[in-house]
Amino acid sequence: MKKVISMLMTVAMLAALMVPAFALDQNTPSGDTIVKTSTTMEGGQDARRYTVTIPADTVIAWGAEKTELTGYTAEAHLAYGEKLSVTVSGNGNMVYEPEAGTTLALPYTLEGDTAYESAGPVVYPVATLALSVNIAADDWNAAVVGEYQDTLTFTAAIQ
Repeated sequence: MKKVISMLMTVAMLAALMVPAFALDQNTPSGDTIVKTSTTMEGGQDARRYTVTIPADTVIAWGAEKTELTGYTAEAHLAYGEKLSVTVSGNGNMVYEPEAGTTLALPYTLEGDTAYESAGPVVYPVATLALSVNIAADDWNAAVVGEYQDTLTFTAAIQ
């Protein structure tokens, strides 16, 4: 009797593990299949991404009133309703320290895409942005010759 009950229990357990398969009936002329995208890439990373390329260190020729900073670009693939924003800031003065305790300043302004915001969630093809450093002729004429410098800060964010 135990063997029969054991056998019946085994068959019942196997029947419980069977998963029904749902397939299109061969006699039915059509069927529906849902195809959808994922918000993750094949490697599991978030599909939302952006790239902001900033100019490399730039040398400004002595006396140049306007120097273009080349290589400033943006590309984005974001979610619906999101936008890419990039801001650029600097101190407004390049400094030169000819000796300890002595600091000289050369004023400048930034011109161009210093506050960029994409029109939508996708920026493709790559947007080429404009940025220049402007130094007035009077400021050049009043400056002691030396290597003045400042650091520009690029801040990118998803809005």
